[in-house]
Amino acid sequence: MAESKIAISSTVLFGKPTIAGTRIAVEQILACLSEGWTHAKIKKEFGITDEDIKACITFAHHSVSRTHFVNTSGKIYA
Repeated sequence: MAESKIAISSTVLFGKPTIAGTRIAVEQILACLSEGWTHAKIKKEFGITDEDIKACITFAHHSVSRTHFVNTSGKIYA
C-alpha cells in the first residue's frame, strides 16, 4: 500500500508525517501540489518518485476522511 511509504517518528521533524527514509514532510509535497507544481517538478526538486507523491496524497486523503470537522467560525475555506 502506498501509505506504508509514509513514516511518523517523534525524532524526525517533530513527528510530522514524512516520506519514509527522508526528511521530506507530506505537507511540503501537498503544498507544492496546491501551488500547481507538476509531478515532474516535484520529483526533480525533492528527488522522490511518483509513488512517493501518490503516498502523500493517499495519506492526506485517509487523514481527512477519518476526521470530523466543525466550523464554528462560519468562514468558508478554499
